[in-house]
Amino acid sequence: MDRPRWFRLQALHRVSVAQLDALANELPDASVWAGALLACEPMKRTSRNPSKKKSLQRLVRTALRCWDTDKGWCAIAELQMRGSPRTLASAKRLARSASWRRRSLGLYIASQLTQRKGASSSEYAVEETHKLLLDGLHDQHLDVVRAAVSGLGHRPHPSALADLVRWSAHPHTSLRWNVAVTLGRYEDPIAIEALLRLAVDPDDAVRDWATFGLGSLQSADTPEIRAALWRNLDDQDADVRGEALVGLAVRHDERAVDHLVEHLGPQCLVYDLDAAQALAVPRLLSPLQAIAGALKDEDKEGYWFGRLQAAIEACRTESCDS
Repeated sequence: MDRPRWFRLQALHRVSVAQLDALANELPDASVWAGALLACEPMKRTSRNPSKKKSLQRLVRTALRCWDTDKGWCAIAELQMRGSPRTLASAKRLARSASWRRRSLGLYIASQLTQRKGASSSEYAVEETHKLLLDGLHDQHLDVVRAAVSGLGHRPHPSALADLVRWSAHPHTSLRWNVAVTLGRYEDPIAIEALLRLAVDPDDAVRDWATFGLGSLQSADTPEIRAALWRNLDDQDADVRGEALVGLAVRHDERAVDHLVEHLGPQCLVYDLDAAQALAVPRLLSPLQAIAGALKDEDKEGYWFGRLQAAIEACRTESCDS
């Protein structure tokens, strides 16, 4: 299964930290994925999270001492869920520190600061955390800027857009990647222009997220976007190709149907099945059913099989209605 798309979509739908950690361990550059996506959307915390019992000061120490590790990110995740005047004051102090790591931590806390209300939670101190994040865009240290860019993907602010576009041309791949992730949340022509540039970035991961942003997060449907998606359908990277296909499918581009008719088979990826479901055309029903009919019993479970069933149902419904 093409795990990056599963990981990306589940993160956007708030999976638990336990699920995220389990999947991150199966991915290359696990700490990069876990860190970036823990800072991608507010996560539900599991009752088994040991960080819940730690004091604010101890969580801060753990986050700093275990920087960029699973343990450190779990401490940050717990800090983000403790929205209160005290936690906000701590984030502000950290953001003013002479240490780049402390400043980064302050921004990571601010980026998703939420307050628990029973089983649910709500954003906390949005206006004040926006100010911290916007100021962070002008920091002298790259890692602090990355934290600010990441945070402004969770808490978008129109005033950030010009700086985000400026940072999209930075020579450091890690920062361009953060910008590619964040710009998907900004439905503005200049954000789309930047994503179009990032969709041809030399780095595979940057192209992947820029293509995802254009194809799945942006609602705009322009000739330029379709041209970029069609071009990336022939990319050297499988995830870029997959996101391009899904982007064309959600725009009901007929070329996506032709592509799937040619490529659907037992080894197809979740991208192909998501695209088939989005298109929901009778032409795809027969090849999808052929895939299902050839499966062994032990293959009829899991996420991939669920996506296959959803694609078949979508195409069957359309076939009955036509």
